[in-house]
This record gives sequence, C-alpha cells and structure tokens, in this order.
Amino acid sequence: MNKKRFIGLVVLMGISLLGIVAVQYYWFHSAAKVRNELFDRSVNEALTSASKRLQTMQDYPIVNQYFFNDSLQWTPDPPPPPPPPVKFHVQGTTSYRIKVNPKMNKIENEIQVFTSKRDSIITLHKTHVNDSLIQFITQKQLKKSIQDSNLARIIVKDSMVLLPEFEKRIEDKAKQLKNLAKQMVVEIKDWHAGRDLDMKQIHHVLKEEFERKDIPIDFHFVVMANDSVIGGDLPENVIPENAQTYQTGLFPYDVFRQNLKLNVFFPDKDSFVGRNMFWLLGLSLLFTIVILLTFTLSILFILRQKKISEMKSDFINNMTHEFKTPIATIGVAADSIVNEKVISEEEKVRYFAGMIKKENRRMNSQVEKILQIARMDRNNGDYHFEAVNAHELIEKAIQSISLQIEKRKGQIDTYLEASNPVVMTDATHFTNVIYNLLDNAVKYSADKPEIVLRTSSVSKGISITVEDHGIGMNRAVQAKIFERFYRQPTGNIHNTKGFGLGLSYVKAVIDANKGTITVHSEAGKGSRFVIFIPYTLENG
Repeated sequence: MNKKRFIGLVVLMGISLLGIVAVQYYWFHSAAKVRNELFDRSVNEALTSASKRLQTMQDYPIVNQYFFNDSLQWTPDPPPPPPPPVKFHVQGTTSYRIKVNPKMNKIENEIQVFTSKRDSIITLHKTHVNDSLIQFITQKQLKKSIQDSNLARIIVKDSMVLLPEFEKRIEDKAKQLKNLAKQMVVEIKDWHAGRDLDMKQIHHVLKEEFERKDIPIDFHFVVMANDSVIGGDLPENVIPENAQTYQTGLFPYDVFRQNLKLNVFFPDKDSFVGRNMFWLLGLSLLFTIVILLTFTLSILFILRQKKISEMKSDFINNMTHEFKTPIATIGVAADSIVNEKVISEEEKVRYFAGMIKKENRRMNSQVEKILQIARMDRNNGDYHFEAVNAHELIEKAIQSISLQIEKRKGQIDTYLEASNPVVMTDATHFTNVIYNLLDNAVKYSADKPEIVLRTSSVSKGISITVEDHGIGMNRAVQAKIFERFYRQPTGNIHNTKGFGLGLSYVKAVIDANKGTITVHSEAGKGSRFVIFIPYTLENG
C-alpha cells in the first residue's frame, strides 16, 4: 500500500472514531441533564405537597378547638311586645339574632320582620362603621313575592328605628365578640410559639410524597429559622458542604411561622438518577471500546502485513542469493568435470565432485530449515523426545560449524561443566538449535569469531550459554530477533547470509521442550544467549 494512502486512511478512521465518541458523549450528557431536571421538578412538587399537608395537619387542632367545640352563635329571647311605632308600624312578628362569621372576620346583626300571615319576610342588617356610628342597611328594597300583593310590605332605608333595648344589647355583644377575637389571636400566637415540631411526622410526610413521585431513595432534612438550624433527622443537623439541597417553606400560610424553611438533600441522588442510564452508558462504552479496539487492531494488522511483506521480500532476495551461489558453483563444477582436460584427471574429478556434494548439502540444509518451519506451522513440529546426552549433541554441532570458524580464523572455547547432561529432547532438533546459535555467532562477528559455549547444571535441568564478541544488538533488535524472517540488518542488501528463520526456529524448539531462551546483548560488545532445558517435560 502506498504510504500516503495508508496515512490518509488512518487519519480518516481516526476522525470517524473521534466523531462517534463525541456524539455519544453529547447524547449521554444531554440525557443525564434531562434526567436531573426531571428529578429536581419531581422533588420540588413533592416538597410543595408536603408543606401543604403539614400546614393542614397543624391548623386542624386550632379549628377544632375554637370553632367546633364551642358555639359562637347567640340568639336572644323574643322581645316583649313593641310599643307604638314612632315612624311606621308593621303588623307581624319581629325576631332578632347576631351572626358571627370567623372566616370573613366580621360581625353582623340581623333583624327579621314577619307579617301576620307568615307569607312575607323583611330582613335588615347592622354593620359597624366606626365606634360611634351604627348604620342600618336594608337589603335594598328587599321584597319577597307573595300571592296577595295587598299584603306586601316594603321597608326602605332609614324607614324604621331599632328599639333602644335591642341596640344596647347588640353593642354589648359586639364588644364581647371583639374581645373574644383578640383573645383568640393572642392564644393562637402563644400556641404556635410553644408548640414543638414533630420531626418524625415531617419525615413520614416527606417519605410518602417522594414515593408518590417515584423517588424511593434515602433522604435527610433539616428545619431552619433565619439561617439557624432548629431540627432535622441528621445526627448533628449539618448538611454536607457539597450536597445539593432543595428548600421550601415549612408552613407557607402561617403568619407566625413563615420564617421556617425545610431543606432536603439526597445522598444517593447521582446513583439514582444514573441508575436507569448505567446500562446505556455501559453499552455505549462497550461499543466505543470495540470500535477503538477494531480500529487499533486494523492499524496493527495493516502495519504487520506491511512488515511481513517487506520481510517476505527480504526472504525471497536472500533465498535467491543463498540458492544462486551453490547452483552456480554446482554448474561450474559440473562443466569442469565434463571437460576433456579434467575428466581424465581423477583428482580434479574428485575435487569438483566434492564441491558439488558440499553445495548440494548446503542447499539441502537451507531447504530443510524452510520445511521445518512449515511443519511447525502445520502440526507443531514432528518431535521424537528421548533421553539423550546433551554434551554429545553439542560436540556434534561444534564439529559441523568448525569449518566455518576455521575459515574465518576464529576459535570456539567449550566448557561442558553440567554434572548431569542427560535430558529428554529430540536429538535432531536439539542439534540444530546449537548449530543455529553457533552459526548466528559466526555470521554476526565482524572480525575473527570468538565464541564461548558453556553448560552447567541448574535446578531441574541444564543451562547452555553461547556467547560471542560480535556486533551485538540494541534493545529494539532484541525484541524482534525471534520473529520469523527478521534479520539484522534488514533490507535486500545481502551482507549476511540466511533467511531470518534461524532464531525463530530455535525459539519454537525450546518452547516445545518446555524450556526458555533469553538474550543479553549490547551494541558493539557482543551477545549472550542462555538456554534452559529441563531434564523431563514435566519439569518445564
């Protein structure tokens, strides 16, 4: 893939992912805001209903005490027969009574005049204008329909004068009622001042109102008067500083307790509001994480495929060179053998035949490595574990590599110090492991190879160390040396022989033996590979 196209694809995928995350965040934030507003509204409605209920529960005893237990209505005895009228005379019966209306806060005197036939009623009302003036007002020109119009009587304003004894009794009763009203006001005020708040009752009413609004969670409240706490259901009646409180008047219609405020807060508000949104948030986060992982894995897979493509190209170039050299050598040797001048000389024929055999063995070795990797991919390798002497297999591998070391005028120092070298492993694969490590040390030595091979007995197995003084590796290279097709340096410049399969093959064999392999290297100073092979597979 073109590098610019790849970068453009990554940028577009990144912008899309950020857009999805931003939209989900905005949606969730808006939903949470709406839920909080609904909760606040429900709480305020519940508090309003609770305060009204508490007001009613407070006023009921007062009304019951003053207006239902004692009667404030007084009806005087019928008056004696009236004297001759001064201004007018109405033949009939006259009754008189006083009415008290506590709700309208006024006192009325009422006079009713009945005709002799009881078919007409004339009513007059007396109201207090001031302390000295008493005015009589009729109900306009109240007239009640009767069948006989001749019996109808019409009494207009100021058309009659109340008898003096009745006026005196009305004035006395008015003063008595006025004093009673004053006494009621004082007593109600004193009753309020001396009455304690019932916190359990307040809590009960609040709980019922919250449950009606589908808010069945714990809450706490305090009652305040002029910014001073006078009660509540908290141990110290102190609301936490960061708590969101809701406030309402405790008795909004009580003139004596209008300063009382009810403050409520919910410790578990956030969890309650977000309870129904947790699954939405969980699904949103889950899908976001899945999308993010998919995006990340896609990028990693693309990069890995790009890397594998580069390593594959390196492998093909290296393999071509590895096979081209022996093929060319075999071709030259074959041409020399069939040459008439050479074919008659047995020594030269033997020399060229040996060269052909050597190059053929080299090609076969390279092909075998590739086939071994292919078999491991297909069925985890073909291993035949048996008890073998590791020292013998190590010496066999040293003999195979010694010609290359001598050719470069190097040396290998061997210290086979393991007290018990017998391990359970596959002899062929184990020999190839030692050979690949030695071959790797030879290839990555700048000058004369100087190699040290050491064995030692450790708990439950043996340790094998292969150390060289070559070019070494940095940390970035060390993290990749066991990857297939990886070579140092990379690229199609063939300055080091091999396919990049040696160390990946070594790692696969060691893992099959339930062992471990570690590398310690420093650029310019060399490398050290340490292998642990258990005595048995169960000890791994």
